[in-house]
Amino acid sequence: MKSKLLILALLSSFVSAQTTLETQIKNYSKSIENMIAKEKSKMKSEIQQLEEAYEQGKISKEELVSEKAKISEKYETIINDKIESQRSKMDSITKSTVVASVFGINTKNNTQNNKNYSISTGFIDIDVNTKNGEKKNPKDLINTSSLSLNYGLLNLTKEKVSINPFEEDSQMRIGNSHSFELQFRRDLQLGSTSSPWFLRYGFAYRTDTYMPKRPLVFVQNQQDLSLENFENGKLKRSKLRNVYLTLPVEFQFLINPKYTEYEGQSYIDGRKKTWKIGVGAYAGLNTRSIVKVKYYNPEGKFDKYQYTLDEGVNSFLFGGKLTLGYGSLNLFIKKDFTPIFNDKAQISHKNGIQVGIELVNLDF
Repeated sequence: MKSKLLILALLSSFVSAQTTLETQIKNYSKSIENMIAKEKSKMKSEIQQLEEAYEQGKISKEELVSEKAKISEKYETIINDKIESQRSKMDSITKSTVVASVFGINTKNNTQNNKNYSISTGFIDIDVNTKNGEKKNPKDLINTSSLSLNYGLLNLTKEKVSINPFEEDSQMRIGNSHSFELQFRRDLQLGSTSSPWFLRYGFAYRTDTYMPKRPLVFVQNQQDLSLENFENGKLKRSKLRNVYLTLPVEFQFLINPKYTEYEGQSYIDGRKKTWKIGVGAYAGLNTRSIVKVKYYNPEGKFDKYQYTLDEGVNSFLFGGKLTLGYGSLNLFIKKDFTPIFNDKAQISHKNGIQVGIELVNLDF
């Protein structure tokens, strides 16, 4: 449900961006028309003054023709320069409007900032460059900082080495258990400017939500944690949410790198789509674990409760990640090497695994 809402929000943002751009274009056209009319009025006034001087005998016919030509040339230059200035300003506003619509960035006072944005999702790429036409060093398109939002489908495995994300006897609802991760990261090219090897590192905020099959709920009895049938009415939904702060590191290799020449140097072209694979690891700290239950009591009245787990969940997390991507489409599988649950949890499947996709990435 959350993933559907996110996709709808993204689509709504892009529709909003289109509406905003149409308004900008109308304002741009009106501004150009008003500017031309104003400059033509000034030109007409100067020519009238010349004609009056000619009629009064102050200047000759040759001088009248020559000065008229100079005035026309002057205002032609003025109008062209102002049109070009308005066009550059419009380009900047148009590009920054897309960023503002998707991410809620206020660009009212920032249309002249020398910043570069690149937004990508699993289906869409948008490059936004507000450097007013300045040619950009290709190296700046490779060594970037970024914010990334990832979504994965979660499950539990019985064996630590299992990489099957669809173990049906895990007692979890496959397709409903999920993970969101907001990651700040830095991409660093390893070796020369044409090297296909990259190092990606950063830190992240991650939430894992495990939803047991009905009518199971997580129950904490003193120091023990277990899954038991709900017996206080009709269960609507139960879940366990773990919140982590993680430090991810990943090595990426471009399978078919594409290059561009800049000032006699060969660079990996970060604007062109390529295949890539990645292998990485992450370490994390569990900041809290919360059990939430929603149900209808025996009288049919809706009720809910939640509490924080004190025992049963490990405080530390360590795992590995494999990535396969093409352009802005990046798929991954994550395997937690350390169990999610410790020895105080009476649960048969304790090892987390997820498969997912990089939803949105903002480079800057």
